[in-house]
Amino acid sequence: MAPPSLTALVVTHRGGALLERCLAALRPQLGASDELLVAVSARPGEAALEPCARWGAQALQLRDNVGYARAANHGLACSRGRAVLLLNDDTRALPGFVGALRAAAGAPGLYQPRILLSDGSGRLDNAGHGLFPDGFNWARGREDDDGAPYDAPGSVGAISGAAMLLTREVLDAVGTFDEDLGAFGEDVDLSLRARRRGFPLCYVPQARIEHDLGATYGRYGAAKVYLVERNRVRAAVRSLPMSAVLTMPAWTGLRLAGLGVAAGANRGWSGRVEPGCRRAALRGIAAGLAHLPDALEKRRRDAPGWQLGEADMWAHLLQHRVRLRDVLR
Repeated sequence: MAPPSLTALVVTHRGGALLERCLAALRPQLGASDELLVAVSARPGEAALEPCARWGAQALQLRDNVGYARAANHGLACSRGRAVLLLNDDTRALPGFVGALRAAAGAPGLYQPRILLSDGSGRLDNAGHGLFPDGFNWARGREDDDGAPYDAPGSVGAISGAAMLLTREVLDAVGTFDEDLGAFGEDVDLSLRARRRGFPLCYVPQARIEHDLGATYGRYGAAKVYLVERNRVRAAVRSLPMSAVLTMPAWTGLRLAGLGVAAGANRGWSGRVEPGCRRAALRGIAAGLAHLPDALEKRRRDAPGWQLGEADMWAHLLQHRVRLRDVLR
C-alpha cells in the first residue's frame, strides 16, 4: 500500500475540549488517504480522548507526561506520510489551511503558516521567527494586526512549533526534535539544524490557523523565560556560526541591557514580564552554559552533513535579524 501523502499529527496532554476543537477543524480538510494521529503525552486514562474516535484519529498513547518534544517525536516515528503536519492541540485550522500548505510544499523543507491569536482580536501570534545572533528568537508580527505586511510568502529565521509542515526529506536527513531541550526552543533548534543541511524555511501566508498563545506556561512567566534562555544557548552552540557562539556574551549583554531599559520605561513585552523573570533569565543562561559539552558534541556530529557554511549561516541571521526596536514596541 502506498504511504499517505500527508500525516496530520496533533500533540495533546489533556485532550478534551481543546482536542475536540482542533480535530473538528482539521479532519474535514484532510483527504481520504491522509493519516490523522494524536500523540497523547499523559498516563493512560488521564486524557479525555473521546474526540479521537469521533474524528477518526489514531491515538498514540504514551506512558506518562513526557513533554512536547518526546511526544512529537513518538508521533513522527509512527507517521507514514510523505509530509507531516505537526500541530499543538490548542490550534484551530481555518478554512483552506491544509490545502494551502499542501500546495506550497512542492520541495523538501519546513513550512510555516500564518498563526493568529485565538482571542478574536484579528492579531497575529506569529508569522515565523526572527533571530538575534545569540540564538534568541522573536515571533515575527507578535500582537500586530493581521494585514498586508504579512501577506507575502518568503523565508523565515525559524519555524514555530505551534504549527508546521515538515517534508519526509527533512526528517530523514535532520532527524526529529532534541528531547534534551524539553519545552521551548526545540522548534528553533530543529529549524537551525535543517537550515544547516540546506533546507528552506518557508512562510505560507495563505495557510491560516489560530493558536491559544501561552495556554500552558503563560506568555511572560518565569518558568518560560528560564527554558527559553537555557535552550537558546544550547541551540546556538549546536548550529550557529562559531564566531557568533564565541561572541555570544556580547550579543546577550546588549540584548538584556536593551530589554532592561525597556522594562524600566514599561515599554514592549519586557514591561509585562512577571516578577522573577530577570533572575530566571540569568539562571537559564547559566544552565545553558552548563550543557556546553553536550551541545558541542552534537555540533561535532552534525557538522559532516552541513550544506551551509559559516558565511551562509551569518547571511541567514542577518536576513532574519531581530532589531531591538521590534521587541521594544
